[in-house]
Amino acid sequence: MSKKEIPNELKSKLDEFHVEIPEIPAKSSKLNRIANWIHTPAKNQLEILSIRENSSTQLVYYPLIFFCFYSLPQFFLFEVWKLGDVTYTVLLFS
Repeated sequence: MSKKEIPNELKSKLDEFHVEIPEIPAKSSKLNRIANWIHTPAKNQLEILSIRENSSTQLVYYPLIFFCFYSLPQFFLFEVWKLGDVTYTVLLFS
């Protein structure tokens, strides 16, 4: 509906109202953005592992599983030979 199609009666009613629209900045200042970044709440790191407050078994076994998983490649990368008093370390996959 264009302005020409608005009836005069409605136009007079609309002219009675005065609305003040405040100017809202399109972009916040750098200081506000830095403050928002600093004050954002930290994410819960345990949500990734689906650990709840009452799941103590997962809290105990997850570190053990991670330790075994990340230390496992060391057993396959090096081979240690002990000949008398001298120890030789050989990289297997070179």
